[in-house]
Amino acid sequence: MDSAKLRTGLTELGNNASLLSALVIRHDRLVAERYFHGSGAQRSNNVHSASKSILQALVHIAVAKGDIGSLDDPVADYLPEYFSKASPEKKKITIRHLLTMRSGLDWTEDSTETQVEKTSNWGRAILGRELVSAPGTTYNYSSGNTHVVSAVLQKATRMSTCQFAHQYLFRPMGITAEHWGRDPQGVFSGGYNVYLTPREMAKFGLLYLHDGKWGGRQLVPHGAVRAAQARASQVDDTFAYSEGWWMQTISERSMYFAWGFGGQFIYVIPSADIVLVTSENTSENSVNKEINPRGFIRDYLLPAMTGP
Repeated sequence: MDSAKLRTGLTELGNNASLLSALVIRHDRLVAERYFHGSGAQRSNNVHSASKSILQALVHIAVAKGDIGSLDDPVADYLPEYFSKASPEKKKITIRHLLTMRSGLDWTEDSTETQVEKTSNWGRAILGRELVSAPGTTYNYSSGNTHVVSAVLQKATRMSTCQFAHQYLFRPMGITAEHWGRDPQGVFSGGYNVYLTPREMAKFGLLYLHDGKWGGRQLVPHGAVRAAQARASQVDDTFAYSEGWWMQTISERSMYFAWGFGGQFIYVIPSADIVLVTSENTSENSVNKEINPRGFIRDYLLPAMTGP
């Protein structure tokens, strides 16, 4: 790769005062690793909703193990205590509906989340929301959906989501989540409030770039990687959503990525054999301005490729 062009692009990215890291991996080599504003390789960071992509991997692993029958199983089969007074239509909500953000449950991201977190039982509060569209028909981004997925995973596997993640995904890859939030029932946060280092984020991107294989072992089923790249909803003119992953096309190259609030990105670009990771500071005492990686990818990363 053209190192000068990459350096120029990374320097420009670093003009954002909240940027903490930017890593580029190509052909399995770490070709660029930059830390900004006092950060370093050992600093873990809240990856926010980028962890929804990790949750997608965990659910597919649980299906492969036989703990979960299918992504098309109704959620009510696993959490019947929350559906005793539910309508027949609400009982049709499946795990897949939750992962693809098509549950039909009323939700306004952030504001509804704040309301739910004030309750004593988050699962009941989320699944008690009004059904505003038929399950499977309408996209509406909801961290409530993925928190319910975590509750399903814990009930099905009889392990906490954190334990399951470390045993079947993280530990084989040399990853340790430094922190993982929980609700009052002990359900680990489904798709937010997970802390990883940038290199650990990059490992997860490489896992998907290599079709779920790590060190010659199939850690994540092929189906999970295919589903990550299968458009479930066209969100707007730029982005589509699959299962816990986002998709877009830049310079005629299709790519998919984990996206967390405030600039936590894991881009997987199969046609270029590239993984791009960024992290940003979202702590309460920081002023965060989320980067838009599109310009960096279009103007610097892809043009920096000098060989196949």
